[in-house]
Amino acid sequence: MRLGISYNKRRNLVELAVSRGCTAKADPGSDSHVNGDIQEGATGWPGMMSVRVHETDGVYDHPILPMAGEALQVVELQCHSKLAAKRFQKTKKGSKPDGSDDNVDASTQENRTSMDSPLLWIRVDPEMEYLAEIHFHQPIQMWINQLEKDKDVISQSQAIAVLEKLPQLSFAVINALNNFLNDTKAFWRVRVEAAYALAVTASEETDLAGLLHLVKFYKSRRFDTDIGLPRPNDFHDIPEYFVLEAIPHAVALVRSSDKSSPRQAIEFILQLLKYNDNNGNVYSDVYWLAAMVQAIGEVEFGQQGIGLLSSLLKRIDRLLQFDNFMPGYNGVLTVSCIRALARIAERVSSSICLDRICELIAPFRSMDKPWKVRIEASRVLLDLELHHKGLDAALLLFLKYTDEERSLRGATKLAVHVLRICQANVESNVTDQIKLPTLFGLLHLLSSKKAYNNVLLRHNVFCILQIAAGRSPTLYGVPKFVAPSPLVQEISVDQHTKADSSVPQLSRPQEPSTSTPSVREVLPATGPSKDADNISNCS
Repeated sequence: MRLGISYNKRRNLVELAVSRGCTAKADPGSDSHVNGDIQEGATGWPGMMSVRVHETDGVYDHPILPMAGEALQVVELQCHSKLAAKRFQKTKKGSKPDGSDDNVDASTQENRTSMDSPLLWIRVDPEMEYLAEIHFHQPIQMWINQLEKDKDVISQSQAIAVLEKLPQLSFAVINALNNFLNDTKAFWRVRVEAAYALAVTASEETDLAGLLHLVKFYKSRRFDTDIGLPRPNDFHDIPEYFVLEAIPHAVALVRSSDKSSPRQAIEFILQLLKYNDNNGNVYSDVYWLAAMVQAIGEVEFGQQGIGLLSSLLKRIDRLLQFDNFMPGYNGVLTVSCIRALARIAERVSSSICLDRICELIAPFRSMDKPWKVRIEASRVLLDLELHHKGLDAALLLFLKYTDEERSLRGATKLAVHVLRICQANVESNVTDQIKLPTLFGLLHLLSSKKAYNNVLLRHNVFCILQIAAGRSPTLYGVPKFVAPSPLVQEISVDQHTKADSSVPQLSRPQEPSTSTPSVREVLPATGPSKDADNISNCS
């Protein structure tokens, strides 16, 4: 559902244009009485829509707007507030004609929309009663008003999502996101979204204003103004802790014109890791450090930041040794370090030897480590094997790790991870990458005692074989009706004529082939040549 507004000054009303599109299409082969509601709703969704209009004189709800009839319609909403008289401001004496007051002129130009109408902002379906994806278009200043003045967290989150996707950003949008980030009365999750929006909007066109705001916000909370270094950790304010924890990750997402992280962003994260001090803090800083290490994994190293890579690797190695000497909660810090090393190795594979990274991560697979650390190390090694040698080598390594894993939960986690890898490689012709010995190994694992005692492992291995055969990873049966293409209809007609003949035909023996069979030959991608109506849903 797409909606847009237009204010009519003469009649003092809002014209709301609505375009409705149905994503659930009716089944042409089904009965009319079964899908009658869907076919009726395809032309125009019957029902009512609620719209909440925030005006200068108050908030007015329109709960029963008709949404029936054509897919395209215009709904009129009467405004209760009167249009204020225009007041033309005189230019200041100190204004310069060389363009130094561009920001002020831009802000006044954006405020003209609010001066020309009594509307502050409009919310469509504020109670989220419609099961639909709603795209609403209103002026940028109205989105800013919604972010700054609306106290509903859903409304604030919607405004942030729209503002960060604008093709052309103004300083008014960046200042609104920064002011919301600094608002301690706002909900901390929405403040985190504002921080990520500042990171996305940071570009060289705005002189990396979003990055500067993020760094300034963090330093105002955590840095000592006298020495310019971070103060010891103090996590007594829990909402503020979560907001500050997201700042390094948001800083790592900032990109310059060459799609790499700015040098000042990398130096900021390195400074936080170097001067982290948890003395005197009643809370553990294991998640705090884990968030900073994960931020390192999001950094894109360009020509300016590649010189800081060695310093970051030294910090990660030091944290690994510290967590090994004094283990933290559930191995959270070690897991983050392993993930960061894997991401750095994949992104800077030309500068770092992948075999050296594998040798560094392999000791964390020992049975004396926590199971989360052991499984994460196995996942990372599978990803590096996939990146370095391909899918077939990753599947062979998965069979080896599954055979060595003793816990049922660990084997299931590995199978789920490999299933996601296979799903991600479906578009790149996954069946040609899997060799026959690897396929036999998967079939042997499916029928083994380990898979028999672990139903989740058996299910995921079955789904992997389904993907290898070119099918969807599901256990559901054949659909009751599928509209075939004309070519498939011709083939099915030929098959029916052969099946109806009473004399059985002997097939000619095929000569043995010297080439290695493919996966599709071992596991056919299509089912038996029967009519779809004769196959039950349980087949």
